[in-house]
Amino acid sequence: MDTVRAYYRRERRVYGARNHVLILPTTPCTNRLAEIIYEEFRGERWGERGENRVVLARHGAGCCHIGFDLDVALRTLAGLASHPNVHGVLLVSLGCGQLCKIPLRPGESKRDNLLSFRLYDRLLKRGVKVRWVNLQEPWPEGSDGFERVVELGRRFVREMVEEASSAERVEAPVRRLVVGVGNGASDPTSGLFANPAVGYVVEKLVGEGASVVFAQTTEILGGEQLLLSRVASERVARKLRRLLEASYAMKIALADYMGESDPTPGNIASGISTLAEKSLGSLLKVGRDPSVKLLDVLPYAWPVPRGRGGLYLMDTPGMDIPSITGMVAGGAHAVIFTTGLGTPVGSAVSPVLKVTANRETYARLSRIIDVYVPAEEVFSGRSLRDVALESVYPALLDVLSGDRLAKSEVNGQVDLEVRQYWLRA
Repeated sequence: MDTVRAYYRRERRVYGARNHVLILPTTPCTNRLAEIIYEEFRGERWGERGENRVVLARHGAGCCHIGFDLDVALRTLAGLASHPNVHGVLLVSLGCGQLCKIPLRPGESKRDNLLSFRLYDRLLKRGVKVRWVNLQEPWPEGSDGFERVVELGRRFVREMVEEASSAERVEAPVRRLVVGVGNGASDPTSGLFANPAVGYVVEKLVGEGASVVFAQTTEILGGEQLLLSRVASERVARKLRRLLEASYAMKIALADYMGESDPTPGNIASGISTLAEKSLGSLLKVGRDPSVKLLDVLPYAWPVPRGRGGLYLMDTPGMDIPSITGMVAGGAHAVIFTTGLGTPVGSAVSPVLKVTANRETYARLSRIIDVYVPAEEVFSGRSLRDVALESVYPALLDVLSGDRLAKSEVNGQVDLEVRQYWLRA
């Protein structure tokens, strides 16, 4: 049984690959305020390789959501704040947004008011170490509320950093982890080598009992029969068909625009001719072993089952950042992300391990790419499976254990975009 070294969160009974302290605005209006609080901790690192840090997660969600779009935003931000890779979180609230803490009314106690702070309340129930500051709070007359929030926020973050710095890694079984897989800026080497190589790693992970989640629903269209042949039950098949039917309907409704978005101009210029061709290559990143079944189809940012193992599909857009955000909010400890043309994308709280099989791309963009899958060795007679399990899989275990930082982490690539469904209409 393969193991990694991780942080055990006894109160939540989960293992974390990182031990970050997260600064999370509850609305876009406090992004700059959160950044000012963060500036004191910009260069702060802890852990054996300096892999842990204070993370500022700027985003555009948390206000004026319509219908179930609010539920999606709440689920996404709560999933990031309660992520196994997060030691504690500071919520930076304005006071009038949908996910903000409402300022105290005269005669109201803090205990009563917490019930109106949906995000905070959800995190408390999950056993998360969480503090908050609220800009619109009625501060004492003559005091500068903005400066008070900055001072208080920095104090809270400092306390959590001191706690987090004393934690030590312990041995953890791979089966207790969730790994996401994705792809972006693809070229023909992605479908021919990088994605199949990651597919062998996925089969290895599932064999170890880990949970693997993949996403990017539009990149299934044209290859859906491959996935339907691997469903675990008729219930899962029905969920998958419904999702694909809705995606096709959206594609038809937006036909004038889809022609310009998927495949992308870069995909086409590199040699990928159709969406179906792209999908067939994309699906190889979850392997071809018929014994590895698709266990469920999950909504965006839905918690991925841990400890059960198996393969899960999450409904996300094809775009890199919201798809990564959804998988990470669902609990992915790390994401393996293939690219042929090269992309620097990362995540707010989880390392994103970039894999390419394009030798020219790796030579030009080695600063943003972690692993090169040497296709020339396959041409010389080696199996792609052996190459993948000697290159990608050990790199993933090293990143999960903190022995190695993903290039996205080294480069400070903190990307976060919450899917907003109303924008699709």
